Amino acid sequence: MNTIAIDGGTAVISRPDAPALRVERHDGPAAADRLPLWVGAYEDVYAHALDLSDHNDPPIAERLERHCARPGFELVAAFDEDRVAGLVYGYTLPEDSLWWEGLAPAPDPEFVREHPGRTVGVCELLVGVDWRRDGIGGSLLNAFLAQRPEERAAALVADGNAVVLGRYSGYGFTPVGTMEPYPGWRPHTMIVRPLRQG
Repeated sequence: MNTIAIDGGTAVISRPDAPALRVERHDGPAAADRLPLWVGAYEDVYAHALDLSDHNDPPIAERLERHCARPGFELVAAFDEDRVAGLVYGYTLPEDSLWWEGLAPAPDPEFVREHPGRTVGVCELLVGVDWRRDGIGGSLLNAFLAQRPEERAAALVADGNAVVLGRYSGYGFTPVGTMEPYPGWRPHTMIVRPLRQG
């Protein structure tokens, strides 16, 4: 199993029988300064599906740039030398968030009511092809969530992606409904995981 460790002041993902991966944390401005790096990693992972609306409308560069400006934004990335092995990013949902809009079945209004520090939206979690089946996704997600101050985390998984949904279930997430995040996108399953008591 992979672990996040501190080695000489640097966070690393230790992997059995493989070189350790360097872990970096970036707030919004720092992540925005390296936008092409994250966009390149995203496009490599989804090269087979970039024609789908989910991946190009709006383009990932536009989405990520907008997300970098959100309060509470953080991106955690694993590097194999200078290559991005994987990344996860998200931000604190604001009180007027549209994150839950269109969720079906209709949820309890209290469940979707946001207040400061209630929910971190996990926007992307991806691992490059060369680093899969090594537990890196779980290690990155744990590193990201371990330092979040929010009460819960929420994410979306495209319908038909049972493997990813199963992995998130193993990370402690529970499905709460389905929705279409953007017009023209495939339906997605909304999943939620408690982080701490409110």
